[in-house]
Formats: sequence, structure tokens, C-alpha cells
Amino acid sequence: MPTDTITAQAKDRAAILEHIKCIFGAYIRKDRAAIRNTHTADWTGFQGPSVKIERGLEDYMVNADLSLKALTGTGFELLDTEVQFRGDVAIVYYVARYDYVGEDGHAGSLPLRSIDIYQRDGAGWIQCGSHISVIPQTATWKT
Repeated sequence: MPTDTITAQAKDRAAILEHIKCIFGAYIRKDRAAIRNTHTADWTGFQGPSVKIERGLEDYMVNADLSLKALTGTGFELLDTEVQFRGDVAIVYYVARYDYVGEDGHAGSLPLRSIDIYQRDGAGWIQCGSHISVIPQTATWKT
């Protein structure tokens, strides 16, 4: 692969990972508008409680609003990431920890795994799909 392609992909990878961090930050700040603005109108995928394919930003926001109501984020860490490029589409795999305080005042951490789909648009990279879920508690953490 030519050096300029490697450099461009490194910049794109950094931009996508920064975008994911912005999404986590928006949840921590309870910034609903920022959450909306980090996803395409035709976002499609699954979130933790999904029992159907979530189609569109409004479906995404139903679950986002439930999360914003139930949890107050206090921090996060991306523990492992992999970004694969397919032209103007990127498939992003990650494992993360999301720290929170629940409605009952109990502090905890959610171990998360996700596959995000990003597309390049005129402004850069934006999330157009995702499958995010809580890692089952019986799983063994490997970082």
C-alpha cells in the first residue's frame, strides 16, 4: 500500500475514533442534540435493548433517550479498536467500558462491544449504522 494511502487511512482512523469519543462525551454531557448530530438520518442497526432492526435516527433516539434518563455517564475508555476501510465506508469494531451512576445512585460500569459503520460525507466521517451491546457478565475480559 502506498505511503500516502497509509497516512490518509491513519488520519481517517483517528477522525473516526475521535467521533466515537464525541458520541460517548455527548452521552456523558446528556447532550441530546450532539447525539443526534453524530448519526445519519437513515442510521440503521441494533442497540442494547433492540428486539428489531432500528431504522432511522428517530428509532435510534428512542433508545438514546432511555439511556439518558436511566444513566448519568461519568467516564469511558476504549479498550480495543479495529478500523477497516472499504472505500468511503469504514467498519469499526470496539470494546469499551462506560462508567455511570444509575437512577438509584449506584455507580457501575458497562462493558460494551460494538460494530459501527461509518460513511464519508462532505464534512468527514459520520456513523450510519451500529450494533452495540453489553458484554455478558459471564465473559472474560481480555484487553
